[in-house]
Amino acid sequence: MLSLENVEKKYNDTKILKNITIEFQMGSLYILTGPNGSGKSTLIKIISNIIFKTEGKININESISYLPDKYMLPKLMRTDEYIKNILKLYKLKINPLDILNKFNIPKKLIGSLSKGNLQKIGIFQAFYNDADIYILDEPIDGLDDFAKKIFKELIKEKLELKKTIILSLHDKKFLNEFNPTIYEIKDGILNEKKRRKKK
Repeated sequence: MLSLENVEKKYNDTKILKNITIEFQMGSLYILTGPNGSGKSTLIKIISNIIFKTEGKININESISYLPDKYMLPKLMRTDEYIKNILKLYKLKINPLDILNKFNIPKKLIGSLSKGNLQKIGIFQAFYNDADIYILDEPIDGLDDFAKKIFKELIKEKLELKKTIILSLHDKKFLNEFNPTIYEIKDGILNEKKRRKKK
């Protein structure tokens, strides 16, 4: 279970989030939308325990895998070596080259990769972690059509395993086939725009 009760976040005297109350059900997809600076990333970071709330209560009993909108990768490491290390960390017996082929990531220095290929590595790292809740901040930014297809396949796999997925997206129609619950954040206030259909 993951829920927030009257959560607020202040920076100095400015309220970034205002009285956020929400409950995330296991095995469901949630999409957070809203303009830049509305508080989406702040809310995601609070849920992921990256930053602390100012007020309110958070209830969480599950493990989280988190992908920020901006993250650092070792530029002088080759993609196959990096993926090999992540697979070892996750205790997964998968050939790193199979991951490169699946995501269509070139075998080269990470520092020479395009934005889209860097994002693919982040998505791999988030989704191959065995967690109960997957939280990704603007994960499709920079992805081509092939990578978006792989992303949707990973979403489907996790939902079938009854995992909870929380995404911030500008394109709120991108995952409509999964009947997500959509929330819009505007001026720090959370409003439900579309509830996930019951199956």
